[in-house]
Amino acid sequence: MILHLGTFDVDNYGDLLYPIVFRHVLKNRDATWQVLHCSPTAGEAPREAGFETRSIRTLFEASAESRTLVIGGGDILRTDWEVVASHYSTNSRTSFSGLNRSIGTLGAFAYLWRRNVARLDPTSLFADRFRSCWMNYPGAGPFLVDAANLPHGSSVSYISCGVPHDFSPTDRDPVKRSLDQARFIYLRDNQSAEKLRRAGVHGKIHVAPDMAVTLSDQFDKEEQVRHARETLSTFGIERDRPFLCFQGKPYPGFDEEEIVRQLRSYQERTNSSVVLLPIGYCHGDHKFLQSLSRRSGGKLTYAGVGSIADIMSIIAACDLFVGTSLHGNITALSFGIPHLPGPLPVDKLDGYLSVVNLPSELKLHSWKEMNDKLDLVVKLRPELFAKRAMEAKERVYQAVDELLYDLPT
Repeated sequence: MILHLGTFDVDNYGDLLYPIVFRHVLKNRDATWQVLHCSPTAGEAPREAGFETRSIRTLFEASAESRTLVIGGGDILRTDWEVVASHYSTNSRTSFSGLNRSIGTLGAFAYLWRRNVARLDPTSLFADRFRSCWMNYPGAGPFLVDAANLPHGSSVSYISCGVPHDFSPTDRDPVKRSLDQARFIYLRDNQSAEKLRRAGVHGKIHVAPDMAVTLSDQFDKEEQVRHARETLSTFGIERDRPFLCFQGKPYPGFDEEEIVRQLRSYQERTNSSVVLLPIGYCHGDHKFLQSLSRRSGGKLTYAGVGSIADIMSIIAACDLFVGTSLHGNITALSFGIPHLPGPLPVDKLDGYLSVVNLPSELKLHSWKEMNDKLDLVVKLRPELFAKRAMEAKERVYQAVDELLYDLPT
């Protein structure tokens, strides 16, 4: 039995993909393995993802049985507990029952009092209470687990993980101790590996593309296109009309008027539809894209689909993808869709382009570049992206095979 740990309880497309992809990859490599998914909170995953999680706290319960723990993927090799905890607020604050489940009755009332009566930002209160309720377990970080804190004979491995920030001097020793005890480490880009090296980690680090690039080996593209076209027809998108899929999140400095101007320009000169697709509900994609649609007078079509299957199919069916989401871009690559990573100042997007051998020029540095770079990406043609996807998958499968070979049976 493999216990698979990650942020699989967050309302975010990329996080919800990992259990689905991991089970598929595992089944194809060794059908005898069974998987149980774990996250900070227990219960059914969001967005009709089709799996359940158990609480991470159960991993640390006294037991005579050793654990085979695999952690990943995503940007989870980090020590900022409060930031991770705050990502759960969007899931929880839609109702009092959600708040009550996440931070307890007193915490829920305090949260609502701050927001509605005192007119204060309750985010830090939520993060503190959530951490106290769900993340009160030992570790250098929320997903940096020391095997010594698990039952005797347990192993800890990391798969398809990212490291978003360099570690502070006070965090380096605990991080190093945890990761030097890991049985296997597979990171999804080279700069993540460099951050671990700078923290003093000495063990072997495997670098391969993000595991989600294997999606198109698991889901037939023609079926995805049919499903997407049926779904989009309910939003008024003509079935045979080419369309660009756009995703974004609210971020300081993002000019909504400029984004609408660029998308409308592309739409008019190519006679294409533009679909605004929320991917990271926990990051506020839906609110940001709804605002863009309103600014365009409805010319840019907001498609607030409900499931990750719908999200994946729309990306697989589009002619071009533009977005700040790493996993939106990875999904596009997997299905051979030309795409542009948006101008989010995070190095994981640069790392993604490098590790899959795509030109660094594809990353937008500002939204003003969008139309010029759309012309560039069209010239590269889908065949190049399909080739890069095939090469990336081979490296992922090699890393997974090494992981499985090294796991205790």
